[in-house]
Amino acid sequence: MYLTRIYLDPRRRGCRDLVASSQRLHAAVLGAFAPGARREADGQRVLWRLDELEGRRLALFISSPVAPDPAALVEAAGWRTEGGVTTRRTDDFLASLAAGQRWRFRVTVNPTYRSAEERDAKGRKKVLGHVTVDQQTRWLLDRAPANGFRIPGAAELTGDVARATDEDGTVIEIDEPVISLVGRDLQKFRRGDALVTLQKATFEGTLEVTDASLLRSALVGGIGRAKGYGCGLLTLSR
Repeated sequence: MYLTRIYLDPRRRGCRDLVASSQRLHAAVLGAFAPGARREADGQRVLWRLDELEGRRLALFISSPVAPDPAALVEAAGWRTEGGVTTRRTDDFLASLAAGQRWRFRVTVNPTYRSAEERDAKGRKKVLGHVTVDQQTRWLLDRAPANGFRIPGAAELTGDVARATDEDGTVIEIDEPVISLVGRDLQKFRRGDALVTLQKATFEGTLEVTDASLLRSALVGGIGRAKGYGCGLLTLSR
């Protein structure tokens, strides 16, 4: 697997046009691979995520089974300078993951649920997006075990404990998970005759590896829905 980071220049019109549409950016990412070059086997697939950095800088991350050729992306929207693109092979890093390790993480997801009342045109339970901060945060926390990690609490990491008072006046300690929702976005676009509504939520925090095999699968295959539209890519750092 490969992880590529491309700095985009928001002063350029090509960049502004790309980032304004998940569909256009999706097409541009796929265009960085030769036809037939995207080997999506053993759960591996092309994933991407657009991050807004300090100083209004933009970074496009692409995880892929083969290394991309981002020349067209850079020509249209990137920085034509040394260091504007970096690509690293991640196989050794993935192999080194082990239970008990702790990492900083960042992920953009599409938190959804199936409605018990609403049905789609085929009679299936309709997929709807979670809209509140609490719902979106709970969605990720609930899926952590199946993806090989857990989110430690603040008391465990720093010794800090939040305190609250219940209805009887008793002081209780609350150990909140170390996770922050740092970005939310609602996008609407047409795909054929259908109107697609996409809720995106970007999280940062600290995770602990509980099952290295499951976490590797999450890193190469993504988490949740809308993976073709900038969701699902989990990245780790020290």
